[in-house]
Amino acid sequence: MDFQIVQAFFMLGFVAMAAGTLWFIMERNDLKPELRSVATYAAVITFVAAILYYVMKDMVAFPGGAIDAAAVEATTPVRYIDWLITTPLLLIEFGIIVALAGAAKKGLITRLVIADIIMIVTGYLGEVGEPGSAGNVIFFVISVLAWLYIVYAVFTVKVSGAPEHVRRAVSIMRLFVIIGWSIYPLATATQEFLEISGSDIGLAVGVAAVIYVIADVLNKVGFGIVAVNAAKKSSGIDEVHPAS
Repeated sequence: MDFQIVQAFFMLGFVAMAAGTLWFIMERNDLKPELRSVATYAAVITFVAAILYYVMKDMVAFPGGAIDAAAVEATTPVRYIDWLITTPLLLIEFGIIVALAGAAKKGLITRLVIADIIMIVTGYLGEVGEPGSAGNVIFFVISVLAWLYIVYAVFTVKVSGAPEHVRRAVSIMRLFVIIGWSIYPLATATQEFLEISGSDIGLAVGVAAVIYVIADVLNKVGFGIVAVNAAKKSSGIDEVHPAS
């Protein structure tokens, strides 16, 4: 497989995360002081991702270096370090927006973060094991169950009495968790299926890597934009635009 497209996607991930960080920092001062943490969390999430994508794009020898499937697979631990740091922060950011609706329940974020850590750790163990092995399947199932618990928890939050823009933000953020986060296990399952079916390993690894980058950009930058949008409207600003 020609890995130039995969290499370019790692660079795209870095650029998108760096641009998102800058945008969130620029928007922060437009928020009420008590809501600035929303933009801060969004910026930290994309900043961490930008650093690690910078590391990964060097690992895959962007631009144009000669690499094989092993070089792309070597980025797996770095990717999971990213997720282990950023996904709990995404859930905390969700909690801040839920708090705007007055619907934050005691212990909700703690339970979500614990489930998230279980999801990431078991997801990693299921990915680095022998393709098709019982251990891989067990860890994959545990990871998916943890994600399903997160989906259940975020959908049980009641925001019916909140302002309309907060209700809309919570609804969209829920969709990120159920649709956006589902991309990751689907990518892992796709890679696993291609490998055990005897397909080219380079193809399996490359396809999964591209899917992961797209999902990361959507779920980190997109999630942050929705959260900052809600915080700006709660600060009395109707339109979201880059700060001048």
